[in-house]
Amino acid sequence: MSNGVNEMESKIDRLLKKMSLQDKIGQMSQRNEADSNYDGVKSGKIGSILNEADPKKIKKLQKLATEESPHGIPLLIARDVIHGFRTIFPIPLGLAATWNTELIEKGAHISAVEAASIGINWTFGPMMDISRDPRWGRIAESFGEDHFLTSQMAVAMIKGFQSDDLKKPDAIAACAKHFAGYGAGEGGRDYNTAYIPEQLLREVYLKPFRAGVEVGVETFMAGYHDVNGIPCSANTYYLREILRDEWAWNGLIVSDYNAINEMIVHGYCVDGKDAAQKALIAGIDMEMASGDYENHLEGLVETRGLDVNLIDEAVRNILRLKFRLGLFENPIVNADQFPRMVNEDYLKMAKQTAIQSVVMLKNE
Repeated sequence: MSNGVNEMESKIDRLLKKMSLQDKIGQMSQRNEADSNYDGVKSGKIGSILNEADPKKIKKLQKLATEESPHGIPLLIARDVIHGFRTIFPIPLGLAATWNTELIEKGAHISAVEAASIGINWTFGPMMDISRDPRWGRIAESFGEDHFLTSQMAVAMIKGFQSDDLKKPDAIAACAKHFAGYGAGEGGRDYNTAYIPEQLLREVYLKPFRAGVEVGVETFMAGYHDVNGIPCSANTYYLREILRDEWAWNGLIVSDYNAINEMIVHGYCVDGKDAAQKALIAGIDMEMASGDYENHLEGLVETRGLDVNLIDEAVRNILRLKFRLGLFENPIVNADQFPRMVNEDYLKMAKQTAIQSVVMLKNE
């Protein structure tokens, strides 16, 4: 490891030693919007906020987190920046139709600049699910059926979002989703079970995700669905054996919205306590929206002997991203440093992308 990496890991070590078990579980909790969560942020019980787009509220949240919470840890502010923030580009399926990775990277960077200007530092994109059933409701958010094209488009978007230095004010963390095989649901039904043999998994569905790892994507999101009978939020083979061990990736893994709790609906977990334990063991670092980690992890450590090292590992991954983003040094955004949103240059780029996304067919 370089000296810079060693120094960052040492800072994380020192911070972890100061934190109580409740503080650590707080970092693993992501909550929706600002208004009902100010107290939780102030008390250190929340590590991330999603779906907040009011710059004044975001600034207030970060000030509470860094100036009044027990350890002054900044927040990850997350939002779906899928095909534009204020300047809107074609949907991802349209982006793929351009076959122009340079345009896609520039468009993603524009999206990152606009989102970062109000304090957002993490996007839940790109979606790199292979989509081969036109009945699937989220096919428009994908890059289509081909794993090579999907990989190329995903890499371009990741580069655009994250820039060449994540600490730059206009860079935001990207998220490879939904790991893995979300587009393979039976009958094209969303959230449905999928059957994916190992060869098909390796040769098709994992290809874009591996490309994302190779280009340095900072976060992964586990899918809602189950594959071969195991929900992705509890899939140790995907999240630990492939992603962590085989691919040697050390970023942050987040659940999908309420997905840990929904493993009860899958019939895979008996209650929230069971869901929290299985998700953590599988490797989910941060729980989006639902409160099973917050409600049950402390008790699981005390009564069921859940290994507290699993919690430390998850919090380390979360803190590492916050350090990589430069949030400890610069948690508050200065909007004056950024170009005006939806400016003439941005609109020109969006129009050029839209024109190139058009595919003309001649009937002969």
